[in-house]
Amino acid sequence: MNQDKTPVVLTIDDDQAVRESLANFLEDFGYNVLQAEDGEHGLEVFAAEHPDLILVDLRMPRMDGLQVLAKVQKLSPQTPVMVVSGAGDIRDVVEALRRGAWDYLVKPIQDMNILLHSVETCLERARLQRQNREYQQSLEESLEKLHRTQKEMIQSAKMAALGDLVAGVAHEV
Repeated sequence: MNQDKTPVVLTIDDDQAVRESLANFLEDFGYNVLQAEDGEHGLEVFAAEHPDLILVDLRMPRMDGLQVLAKVQKLSPQTPVMVVSGAGDIRDVVEALRRGAWDYLVKPIQDMNILLHSVETCLERARLQRQNREYQQSLEESLEKLHRTQKEMIQSAKMAALGDLVAGVAHEV
């Protein structure tokens, strides 16, 4: 997610009312929300639009939320995926989190501020991870540049010492 652009959230749910409710709520807080009615369509939208966050239901026809989660993890493990599902079985929660979900909310969401907090937390965590990767890459590049400079300085010192030696030998001759 770029700091200068509106965060994009993809909601994948086979229940149109749920999708629209999530979209309307998040749009009120400045998010750009994309919608998909099943996992297959959701993955198509994901590939085309590269959203900053995905909200996915577990129980959907054709492709369920765990399958979507697995595909997103393969394609873009840094993209946060939140499961928002009516399936509140603890085994589903554990399995979703084990497969890489960043959070799990049970529908119906009684207090939409919990959703907002979770969305903001996931996006902030993703931003911090991205920033950390950028800092690490910058440090690695700086370290590589330092090593190259160090090698060049050692080579220059060797050449200077060799020049002094040659000059000394020439003077003696």
